[in-house]
Amino acid sequence: MKSASDFLSKFNNLTPPDDAVRKAVAESVSRIVGVPLTKGDVSLSRGIAFVKCSSVQKSAIKLARAAVFEDLYARLPKARDTVRDIR
Repeated sequence: MKSASDFLSKFNNLTPPDDAVRKAVAESVSRIVGVPLTKGDVSLSRGIAFVKCSSVQKSAIKLARAAVFEDLYARLPKARDTVRDIR
């Protein structure tokens, strides 16, 4: 007879839905950099979070990238598996 952990093992590695990750990225960038973003301004593709904003704001995000990732991973630890870069 199989134990319950065998049946539930496929749920160990669940990643958060894209909507939650996009919202967390937008909130982290808004808090750290001061660039007002909504989750509609963030799109995810192959581990990269693409942000729709001006080039000046993108430069500010790139400079504060480490702090944004620290805040993002503190808010949503599973985002470490989902988001590797912000562009």
